[in-house]
Amino acid sequence: MQYHKELLSLAKYILKQDSTRPSQAALRLAVHCAYYALFHALAKDGADLLIGKTKHSRSKHAWRQVYRGLEHGSVRRACNNEEILKKFPPSIQDFGDLFVKMQQARSNADYDPYVKFTKSSVEAYITRVEEAIKNFNEASEKDRRAFCAYVLFKVYKWEVQKF
Repeated sequence: MQYHKELLSLAKYILKQDSTRPSQAALRLAVHCAYYALFHALAKDGADLLIGKTKHSRSKHAWRQVYRGLEHGSVRRACNNEEILKKFPPSIQDFGDLFVKMQQARSNADYDPYVKFTKSSVEAYITRVEEAIKNFNEASEKDRRAFCAYVLFKVYKWEVQKF
């Protein structure tokens, strides 16, 4: 399942439909898709790393539970915790920083009737999301697994030292 890639393709497709000056609705939808590509890339990686990548090596129900267990607000709060985030490699830190920024952009796109987007700013979001996912996936499996566990599960003070 490569849902995040489909969402990025959809975001690009939306912008191409009116290549000169996309409507605000189109720009907002593309921002929405870019954020959800980032979210679903993280959900998939967490489920793959914690439960198993192949259908034969995992429980379908356990994989789905981890995938669906990712919560937008919990990830944002975790990524805003600089004390812990700085313990991860730069590519994962960048992913976390972008996650917070894209979540705010998506919220603005979905709920703020006064916000205006430009085609170039939305193209930049899409490019940054693609790069962040690529760089995140190039980090070690150990670090990605630790990050996924961090954003999925509650952290206790004594655990902060272990990341």
